[in-house]
Amino acid sequence: MKMLRYTHSILLIVFCLISCEETTVETSEMTPEKWKNDIENLISTLEQKHIHPYHSISKDSVQKQVKALLNDLTKLSDDEIFLRLSKIVKSLDDSHTGIWKSSSFYDALPIEFFVFNDHEVRVIRAPKEHPELIGAQLLGIENTPLQKVIKEVSSVAQCTDNWYSESERFVSYLKYSKVLKGLGITKQEDAASFEFSLEDNNKKTVTLHAIPNTEYHSSMTPPMTVKRPFSFDKAVIGTPYLWYQPMEELHTAYIYFAGYPELLQMRRFAIALSRELMKKGIENIIIDLRDNGGGNFFIGIELLKSLSFLDQVNWKNGVYAMTSRTTYSAGMSNTAQCKELLNAKIVGEPTGSNPNDFQDADGFQLPHSKIWVQYSKRHYQFQDSVSNGILPDVPIQPTWDALKNKVDLDLTWILEDIKQQRKMN
Repeated sequence: MKMLRYTHSILLIVFCLISCEETTVETSEMTPEKWKNDIENLISTLEQKHIHPYHSISKDSVQKQVKALLNDLTKLSDDEIFLRLSKIVKSLDDSHTGIWKSSSFYDALPIEFFVFNDHEVRVIRAPKEHPELIGAQLLGIENTPLQKVIKEVSSVAQCTDNWYSESERFVSYLKYSKVLKGLGITKQEDAASFEFSLEDNNKKTVTLHAIPNTEYHSSMTPPMTVKRPFSFDKAVIGTPYLWYQPMEELHTAYIYFAGYPELLQMRRFAIALSRELMKKGIENIIIDLRDNGGGNFFIGIELLKSLSFLDQVNWKNGVYAMTSRTTYSAGMSNTAQCKELLNAKIVGEPTGSNPNDFQDADGFQLPHSKIWVQYSKRHYQFQDSVSNGILPDVPIQPTWDALKNKVDLDLTWILEDIKQQRKMN
C-alpha cells in the first residue's frame, strides 16, 4: 500500500526553494533613492518582526555596515548592492534569516560540488560534455585561489548555522555566475573559468556558461548514488519523502524521513507503520533524516510518539537516527527528539542547524527591488549544552572514496552494528 500526498509545510524555508519558488517579478529601474528606501525598510522591518535580530551581533555593528553601503550606492551595480546587503543579513548569523532576488538572478553554471573537508571541494556532477571532471578537486576560479573563493562566496550564502550548513550553502552559491561576478571573482556575469586537479592529478581549466535554473539538472551527468538495500520502489507504505521498508532477516525497519505531510496524513502513516512493525516483530528501527531539510517538527513528533509505544523494539540499543549537513530546521529538531524520546543512537555528520537556535520562518518583500526577506519568529532549545549541530554518537564523515565506490558509510556501520548486537544476544 502506498499512501500520503506531498504538501509543503509553511515552515519549509525559502533557501531550499530558490530554484522553483519565485515567479519573475517585474521591477522598476532601481535608483539610489529606491535602494535607500528598501534597505531602511529591510532593517526596520526585521527589528519589528524578528524575535531577536541582534542575538549574535550588535545593532551598532549592523548600522555601521548599513551606513557604509548607503554611502556606496552610487558606485555599485544592483547586483553588487544586493550582495553587500546579503553580507549584512548574513552577519546576523541566523539559520532562518536571509534574502533572495528573483529566480533569474540564480542562472546556474552546469556543475555541482561537494565539500568533503575544509580543503577538498570536488565535482560530483559535471556538464555532459565534460564527464572527466567527476571527482576533480577545485583549485580556484579565474586565478582566485580556492580559500579566497570559499571566504567570499560563504560571506553571502544565506541561512547557515555551522560549518556543515556553511559548506552546503557554499557549493550551492558557487554555481551562480552572477554571484561570482558581483563578488569580483569572475569578469563575466554569465560564465566562469574553473581550475581543477583531475583524478589523474593532471590540471585542467574549463570555462562554463550559465544556463537557466530550469535546465540545470538536465544539462549534467546523473547524480552520483550509493548502493543500499533500501529504496522507495521496495517500500511497503509511504510516499517518496516518507516511507518504510523492512529488512526481515535482521528484524529491522528502515524509515526514510525527508519531508512532512499534513498532520492527519502523518497520523495515518504512523498508525499503518506501527501495525506493520508489530506484525513483523521489528526489533530495530533506522530513521534516515539525512535529507530532511525542514518542515513542521510537531508533525514529526506524531511519528516518534507512535513508534514509542512498540514494546518489541530494542529500546536500549536498537534505534538509530542518521544525520547529515542537510539535516536542517525541523529535521534537526526531530533528530534531537529521536535522541530524547526514542533513545536513538545518532550516526553520521552533525546536523546543519544547531540545536539551540532561531527557527520558524516568515517573510516579506521589499517594495522596490522585490527582494524576498525571511526572518525567524521563534527560539528553540533542544540541548542543555551549546554545540555546532547535534553531535552524533557515531561520527562518520563522508569521503570521496566512499562516494566513488558507492558505499553508504552510515548505513554500513548501522547494519553491521545490528548484526553484532544479534550475535551477542
